Parts: sequence; structure tokens; C-alpha cells
Amino acid sequence: MSSDELATTTSLCPDCLEPVPGRYERRAEGVFLTRECPDHGSVSRQVWGSFDHWEWAAEFGPDPEHDGGDLTVDPDHACLAVVEVTDDCNLSCSFCFASSGPGGEGRSTAEIDALLDTVVEAGGRPIQFSGGEPTVRDDLPELVTRARDRGIDHVEVNTNGTRLATEDGYARTLADAGVTAIYLQFDGLTVDTYERIRGVDLVDEKRDAIDACRAADLPVVLVPTVVPGVNDDEMGDIVRFALDNRDVIRSVNFQPVAHFGRYDQHEGRYAIDDATRQLAEQIESLDPRDMLPAPCCSAYCQIGTAFVPREADVGEDSDDGRGADGDDFPFVPLTQFVDDRLWDTLSGLVDEGDYMELLAGTAAGQKWACKTASCCGVDAGGVADLFDEVVAVSFTGFMDADAADVNRLSNCCISVPTTDGDLVPFCGYNMTTTDGDYALRNRNGWGGRETVDGGRATEPTTDGGASR
Repeated sequence: MSSDELATTTSLCPDCLEPVPGRYERRAEGVFLTRECPDHGSVSRQVWGSFDHWEWAAEFGPDPEHDGGDLTVDPDHACLAVVEVTDDCNLSCSFCFASSGPGGEGRSTAEIDALLDTVVEAGGRPIQFSGGEPTVRDDLPELVTRARDRGIDHVEVNTNGTRLATEDGYARTLADAGVTAIYLQFDGLTVDTYERIRGVDLVDEKRDAIDACRAADLPVVLVPTVVPGVNDDEMGDIVRFALDNRDVIRSVNFQPVAHFGRYDQHEGRYAIDDATRQLAEQIESLDPRDMLPAPCCSAYCQIGTAFVPREADVGEDSDDGRGADGDDFPFVPLTQFVDDRLWDTLSGLVDEGDYMELLAGTAAGQKWACKTASCCGVDAGGVADLFDEVVAVSFTGFMDADAADVNRLSNCCISVPTTDGDLVPFCGYNMTTTDGDYALRNRNGWGGRETVDGGRATEPTTDGGASR
């Protein structure tokens, strides 16, 4: 191993997405992934902004190794299954994993049933109905009911919120059908942000969608796509907005932009450690290392904390939070009350299915939080009272072809069910080559889109399809 080589892995060539040897290298302060393809030569991309942060994160979570088999997710491991119900969408965003837009195809009810059966047969887990834009389907409430009837207790809807904002009673309809949380696209608080990322001003619609969910008692997770030079300076304001509306907003999941689908700038990816440091610059009570790795996937995939009221009685050793001098921000990261070793212990108590419940702020998530607190000698009643005041904040670093690491993919906690009974890693399913070809969607004939600009690989029937 050379002096600048940090580790070796199996990677994927960004031009053909075939497995090739890869190595992590330290260059200046950052970490690069270099790989050699016999057909396309050598390529090296920066995947982590700071070596010190990369080295620190490696102390947490699992150290997965690919077993050499098919690229699928162990049914005992996946936290969340993403069920795509349509390629249709009422927006044409500049950034889209699935390259969706108006006029896309909807999956048949029979096909969706098969995907739900895959989830159930794999042991069940929380699901997220996605697309495209799932709310363009008039039968979405029926699909939610079909999932709940199969014993799937946590059903999120991943949406841009337009229908929630504009159709009276729609949020209540979804809640009555059994939706447990809304995963709301929410890129910022300014008109310019939405016009640059989504192509249209959506500021008022986002607030109206949140108000509709509040009236329906439907928890909301805010999901900002973070693009450097566009809305990265709004991250702190988004957290403050979430805290101001914590009666309905349970979590913020920042998704730094990566090269997927409809986004053709290979140099535009945004490492999650860089994004974390920028958020910390915008919130004085936050230190970058308050964002601790998630318990189930790679330490380089997801990191997070939860903001709690500064005066909260979390434990005997509670204090005002480091880095808070002169800061009147009334919330501090929960991770400031636990050291890294205790966090590792707490993480080991998390059932992987409960992790998504916790982020979404559902009743099941509250139950887990109280149970874990009791195990660690903390008053569970106090935790229950605190739960309504807490807002989780996380970063998900989706893995594009530039950062492809097969070991991490095989341990992915966000899966996509297929009609042939497999759970496949979300990032692998959506990964695109330099030329815009999809990897697993096209390669394995699961009916996904072949290329960024092309149609679906197979034509589904549309008896339960999309309508606007």
C-alpha cells in the first residue's frame, strides 16, 4: 500500500459500471476514490472533503464487505423499501434520480402488488411510495391501504407537495388511508432556489402543503436537495424553519447533490462532510462532529443528530452545549449530551426498521426512543415528553458512479423491491454511467428507465396508472 493509499475496495467503472479494483487515496486534505478499468482506463474522483473527518467517521458503524454474489440487500438489513408507483410527474426538475417528468408511465396495480409482496416476504419493513410523483395517481390512497393490509405499518409518501397544497382534504385522505409520514421535497425558503432547482416558484405551495399536513395530523420530513452555490447557504434557515414548525415537522434529511439521473455535471457532487461543516457555520451550537454516523449503513452514507431545547433535562451531565457562547439559538444537538462510545452503544440497540420510524417522528419511533432510554437508565417519561420537541437533522450521501463502492452498496439500508423477489440497493438502482445509462434498472430488466432521456425498459400495463 503506497503512502497515500488509505484502503482498497471493489468499485465500479463510471463508464460501464462493471466491477473493478478501487483504492481510496489521501490527496492534500481530501479523500479520492481511484479505479482502473481495462476498457476505459483510470479515473479518480474526490469523495470526501476532509481526511480527518473521513478517518473519524470510520470509527463508527459496520465495516461491510461484499460477498461476491448478486448486488442485493440482505432482507434482515434494509431499513426502508422505496416502491416506485409511476414515472409520471407534474414537475420537470433539474435534478431527479429517476429522470421523471410529465407523460411518464404508471405501474400497474398488479406490479405494485408484486413489489409489496417482495417487501413482505423479505420480512417487512417501512416503505416509501415514490416515483415520479406518486400523488399524480388518483388511486394512491388505495395503494396505501393495500400496503397496510399486508401488515406494513409505516408508509411514507415521497412528494413534491403540490397536490397536498392545492386539493382541500387530500392530506386527510392520505392519513385516513394509513399514510404515517410525508417525505416532502423542500429545497429552501426563497423563490430563486425553487426556480433554479425545480424550474418554478414553489415557496407558497410548500408552506400550504405543510399546513395541510398539520391539519391532518400527518408528520412531515423535509427533504432538501442541496446544490452548492444555489441553496447551500439556506441549510441553517431550513433547520430553524423546521424547529419553528416542530409540531408537524419531525425531521430534516439534507441530500447533497450527486451525479444521478437528470444531472450531468460529474464535478458537481457535494460530499456530506463538506455540507456538514457548512451547516455548522450557519448554526453556532452545532459542531461538525455532532453529526454522527447512522447505526446501520456505512459511516460515509448517512450522518445525523437531533436538536433538542437547550434547557432540556437529558441527563445528569447535561450542560448548555459546546460552542454555544454568545449564541441565542434555543436548541442544541442531542449528540452533545453523549460521547462517541455511548452513541455507538445506543446505535447497537436500534432495530434497523425502527430507525426510519424515529426519523419520521411516528408513534413507533417514540416507543423505540423510550425503550432505549430505559435501557440506558434515563427516565422514559421524560424522553416521551421531549420527543415532541425534538427535530432530527441528517445528511444522506447518495453514492453516484463517481463514488461507487460495492462494499457499501451491499450494505445499503435503503432498498428498492423488484418483482422477482429481490431487494436491491437504492443507489445502485439509480446509478447512471457517464453517458446517462442506468445500471441495475436496465441491466437486470426490472422495467426501469434505460437511459436518462429514454423510456422504460419494458412497457407496463397501466390499469392503475397515473392521472393528473
